[in-house]
Amino acid sequence: MTSPLSTSTAVPVGAVLVSAIGAQLADNAVFFLLPPLGVLAPLSGLVAILLTVGGARFVTRGRSGAVVARTGLAVGLTSAAIGLLVGGLGLVAILLAGVTVVAGVAGAVAGRPRELTS
Repeated sequence: MTSPLSTSTAVPVGAVLVSAIGAQLADNAVFFLLPPLGVLAPLSGLVAILLTVGGARFVTRGRSGAVVARTGLAVGLTSAAIGLLVGGLGLVAILLAGVTVVAGVAGAVAGRPRELTS
């Protein structure tokens, strides 16, 4: 039995996992480095969001079509899920997770030319 998705539309699972885990590990490293500054510690969430955008952009390079948005969504969801597992289910963590999902899709599709369909 063949897969309904061709290889050109399949989401690269390994690359998605590496970019999402990398974004969250960097977020945790920044969180542990910033506590002496107190006020700046919440900025570690911003680091995770920016790295998710960069990871989605990097993973989708050279791809086109619907796979770009799906891959960005996969990166955003994976990064958000890992962030929630590590950070807990507080209100701020849930809000940051939502922004992370949107950032993954935005990072993947922003600045790409629109494809015309017939």
